[in-house]
Amino acid sequence: MRIIVAFLRRLGTPLLVFAAFCLVCVAVYSRLEGLRWLDALFWITHPHSIDYGKVRDATKIFAMFVYVGVFAFQIWVAERVLVTIFRRQGLEAWKTMVNDFAIERMRNHFIICGYGQVGRTVVDQLKRMEIPFVLIETNEGLYRELVKDGVPVIQGDAKRHDVLLTAGIERAVGICVVIDNDADNLYITVTAKSLNPHAKIITRAGQQRYAQAIRNSGADEVIIPEYEGGLMTGRMIEKYYPGNAARLGAGQRL
Repeated sequence: MRIIVAFLRRLGTPLLVFAAFCLVCVAVYSRLEGLRWLDALFWITHPHSIDYGKVRDATKIFAMFVYVGVFAFQIWVAERVLVTIFRRQGLEAWKTMVNDFAIERMRNHFIICGYGQVGRTVVDQLKRMEIPFVLIETNEGLYRELVKDGVPVIQGDAKRHDVLLTAGIERAVGICVVIDNDADNLYITVTAKSLNPHAKIITRAGQQRYAQAIRNSGADEVIIPEYEGGLMTGRMIEKYYPGNAARLGAGQRL
């Protein structure tokens, strides 16, 4: 939509001037040759239809003027179109249109809600594995940067039904909710489940007390990054603790 508005703004003046030019040409042709307005308009767009053997010299001269004028308007419009497409706002509008079109065509994808620390890691992993996804992000500045980088993204609040529908929740394989707010994650989980009961839902929880509530709301998997990080750290400590290393070495010798 934005690129259409940009085109209309840039092409407004050339189109108005061309319309006035056509009216003048129709009036002159009608006066010189007594043509109907439709026939005169046809001569403007199809100068080869003029029978040079049956028209006045003045008509021939005016027809050459019309031909040059139409050609000049074509160049003017082409210049405006190219400037609109390749100027900064035009490029942004074009990339936004391509982004929206790609999302509309997407099927069997994952929806990622949130582009924080966890969301960025998830997006990087999906790119690496070539799994199609749509990102939902509320921040307008970040949204524009992501569109510029070619990341399929929608700006909006994932708690809203229309935003999830635009992201293709009904066509999606699943949704990954990794916003840094347990209440929002719970609400999005419930909403996504109501819109697509078959979608696999992976939800982040910041606290243990929310984890069970999120599971009960329909999440297939609940991830607690801090808890998972603690478990991994504990395994590393166990691996490198001197007494435990000696015990593991003795067990291997036996």
